[in-house]
Amino acid sequence: MDAPTRADVPPPEGGRQEGLDAGQAPLAGQVAVVTGCGKPDGMGQGIARALAARGASLVITDLEPRGVANDRQRVLGQVPPSGLEEFAEGLRAEGAEVVGVLCDISHRPDVARVMDTVRDRFGRLDILVNNAAAPQGVDRQDVEQVPDEAFDLLIDVNVRGTYAMCSAAVPLMRESRYGRIVNISSMAGLTAAPFSVAYSASKAAVIGLTRALSMDVGPWGITVNAVCPGLVATSRAILDPSADLDVDETLAQRGRNIPVGRVGRPADIASLVSFLASEEAGYVTGQAIPIDGGGLSAFPLRQPPARAAGA
Repeated sequence: MDAPTRADVPPPEGGRQEGLDAGQAPLAGQVAVVTGCGKPDGMGQGIARALAARGASLVITDLEPRGVANDRQRVLGQVPPSGLEEFAEGLRAEGAEVVGVLCDISHRPDVARVMDTVRDRFGRLDILVNNAAAPQGVDRQDVEQVPDEAFDLLIDVNVRGTYAMCSAAVPLMRESRYGRIVNISSMAGLTAAPFSVAYSASKAAVIGLTRALSMDVGPWGITVNAVCPGLVATSRAILDPSADLDVDETLAQRGRNIPVGRVGRPADIASLVSFLASEEAGYVTGQAIPIDGGGLSAFPLRQPPARAAGA
């Protein structure tokens, strides 16, 4: 017997989508999994928030309750003020149906547990956003100094983890002959960057995985795309562990070398992901889409004249 068409599969009961029309909640009745949602300043929470605002029910994950600290955070003893469960509670207070699950995406039993949660709670999966990635650390140096274990960690999390989540999600999506998979890659997967051999290799692999997978699942109504952010203002944007570093000024200075005049924000990435996760993006698949404000310029950029007073 053929798998049912999307129209044959009813949306889950309950949740914020009841009573909202498609204009108010274009993802009403849909279920999304978003990985890497532990940090309040991260892209994962920005993406999950945007999907919930459009009516989706969510399963959100992270390896640790408040996300995985990078080297700067570890050196300075910085601990995020909130984490996965607090974020889930906030979305629930706004009317979204949200389940938080701790998960190591590179560990198959953890991935299976996430998909079991999706099936048991919602009975369907429409959207998968693979945002989780290994934190930067000793991999960000010259190739002669990168330890094998640092390279292995990036491949395990960024590549194997993305692969594991995709392969576990596809059966659920094929059941309804519909799905949207969005993998978060990086501009480092598209362009050369110094001190980035391991990271660039992992993110380029995500792009290759994305393109190949889109060929395998397209006939089932499943699209697969990669989003390639440039510089985004999250805790992972800063490598310098100096305690006296003015992070806001550093990011503002970097933004002046970007054509749009600023660094990216998680909400910028979330807007693109939300489009790719929508039914309107059904003819977009197998793509690696840059989102970098025009890129970092090696040359001074002209600035518009100051506005006149009262203009």
